[in-house]
Amino acid sequence: MSRFIDPTTDFGFKKLFGDEANKDITMGFLTDVLEPPTPLVDISFLDKEQLPATVEGRAGVYDLFCRDVAGNHFIVEMQKSRVAFLKERLLYYATFPIAAQAWKGKLAYYDPPFMGPKYVRETATATYGRREAVAPVWDYSLSPIFCIAVLDYVLDGSKNAVNRSSLRYEDSSCEPYYEKLRFITLELPLFDEQKVGYDPERRINKWLFFLNYLAELDHIPARFQHDEIFLKAFRVAELANLTRADRWQYELSLKRVRDLEAALHTSYTRGKNEGKNEGKIEEGRAMLHLLFSQKLGALPEDIAVTIHAIDNIEPIRQIMANFIKINDWEALREYLPLPSNGNSAAFAH
Repeated sequence: MSRFIDPTTDFGFKKLFGDEANKDITMGFLTDVLEPPTPLVDISFLDKEQLPATVEGRAGVYDLFCRDVAGNHFIVEMQKSRVAFLKERLLYYATFPIAAQAWKGKLAYYDPPFMGPKYVRETATATYGRREAVAPVWDYSLSPIFCIAVLDYVLDGSKNAVNRSSLRYEDSSCEPYYEKLRFITLELPLFDEQKVGYDPERRINKWLFFLNYLAELDHIPARFQHDEIFLKAFRVAELANLTRADRWQYELSLKRVRDLEAALHTSYTRGKNEGKNEGKIEEGRAMLHLLFSQKLGALPEDIAVTIHAIDNIEPIRQIMANFIKINDWEALREYLPLPSNGNSAAFAH
């Protein structure tokens, strides 16, 4: 029995990093992943479902979405199983907080002497005493957005457990086009404590160890013993500290993971078997063509086409079992699948 929850499950990740009561853990994690010049001061959790501008549009749903007091936005995704087009997915998700920063709202009323440079007087504005209706001017200034993906698999071509990138030109000698949109991936399987230069005390490495091995630990390792953020994370993750409701949600989360893994394994096994079966069918079709061309001469066009279209191993087996008795093309046609139904064979013997 594990002592701690698995932080890569949906429940485990959100319990540790998406709970208001554990905001300090989230801030510590973001600070250590991003390694900014100064630590984050405070964050607020935002609605994780970003609605589209139209009914027909697609919504963006994040595992974690928050903003700090400086206006920086943070999108965090935990992906346990491989998904297609992950980079495009993160870029798409980033468009929601970008679009949300455009000014929206009703006109506000300000005393003319106190109008700042970001406000303009409307051309046809109504005046109420000394107060006039004004509309804000948005100059397209955007706050930074950081998209972080914690992956329990390796992206094609990745070599490092931590990868940071921004929008940049193909030519690496050029400056990045836009620095306020950053993408960070933590690819857990690439975490290697034996790697040359590995520093166990570096905080990002502590998080990689924590995320990789928490569910397997039965004690708190020495490297975490004097770190308040990690000590709290261990307390939150301890199964014995979960409420009955949380324990139930965690078990459901584990079940979803196991069901998904079982489904993927079944799909893989089936695909592998079907691949083997397809190979046998191809060999069988070639063998029929060779044997009957040697026995009866050049194959008539309709028989050659029918043999090429066989997609089931059973007709091939039946024909091979009766090969000695088939001495003309009409006899062979009786064993071939009917043209009207390539999956059904009419066997005369």
